[in-house]
Amino acid sequence: MNQNDIHTFLTIANSGSLSQAADELYITQPALSHRLHSLEQELGHQLIVRRKGIRNIELTEAGKQFLPLARRFQEIYEEASHIDAKYEARTPLRISSVDSLHITFMSQIYPEFLKSHPGCNLSLSTLRSNAAYQQIEDHEIDLALITNPHFFRKVQTIPIFHETMQFVCCPHAHYGTVVSPQELAVEHEIYIPWSNPFLLWHEYWFGTTQLSRLSLDNMSLFQSFLQLPDAWAVVPSSYATYLHQKGQARICKLTNGPDPRTCYILYKEPFAKPDLLNDFLETIRSVVQDYHDIRLATSPSKT
Repeated sequence: MNQNDIHTFLTIANSGSLSQAADELYITQPALSHRLHSLEQELGHQLIVRRKGIRNIELTEAGKQFLPLARRFQEIYEEASHIDAKYEARTPLRISSVDSLHITFMSQIYPEFLKSHPGCNLSLSTLRSNAAYQQIEDHEIDLALITNPHFFRKVQTIPIFHETMQFVCCPHAHYGTVVSPQELAVEHEIYIPWSNPFLLWHEYWFGTTQLSRLSLDNMSLFQSFLQLPDAWAVVPSSYATYLHQKGQARICKLTNGPDPRTCYILYKEPFAKPDLLNDFLETIRSVVQDYHDIRLATSPSKT
């Protein structure tokens, strides 16, 4: 059974006449009859009633049952014939990000990027900085957004923007509009190791022996614990704004705060899709420049 035999049968069934079907297929009537006979032999059933002197064809009971199957066969064949055109034109792009960026503006960046690249297939994951480096090195992902830079010889680490760190607390907490590290009790802190500059700042003001009330390595539980009495945290400004807009946090001015957090993009050279990389960087820059307390880094060098 092949596509020509199926197409021949469907043309006969639709036209209702062997001669008309032969004309539509641009073949002779004997050739048409040969195709039909071959299909019937393979199926083991006669598909068309043959009576002398009758011009219009009639399907046998087997032909009527086979008709919807033949139509499905034709549909599948047509879909399969377009697989290359449908999928080879699409470009896969695998991107990871630390979870704090996913929660804030990455949810805006990905849709904006896809609008201008409808032929791109995004595969997204959440990875810590050290894991992202290894997956870039192993070609498991194409791009990664991280906040703690490391050194991998073949992995480019390009700064994209610098983000101010801000003090947040429960909306009803007792803290004033301005707070300083000297007046903060570390036993009420929700601690997340945001970046290396943040770790140095934290060690300077609170030492290494005092334990925070709660230490987290991801953002999934942060919002719930911030509602505890006297709980406080120092977080990136984008996340502080996100919490404030949801009514889950109050932002206070922090004196002697940590240095801004820097976000970097990772990729391995040579990058196979330089145009996609540059367009993705431009999308990030166009979105984050609208955020307060975020300063764009020097434009990354292009591949």
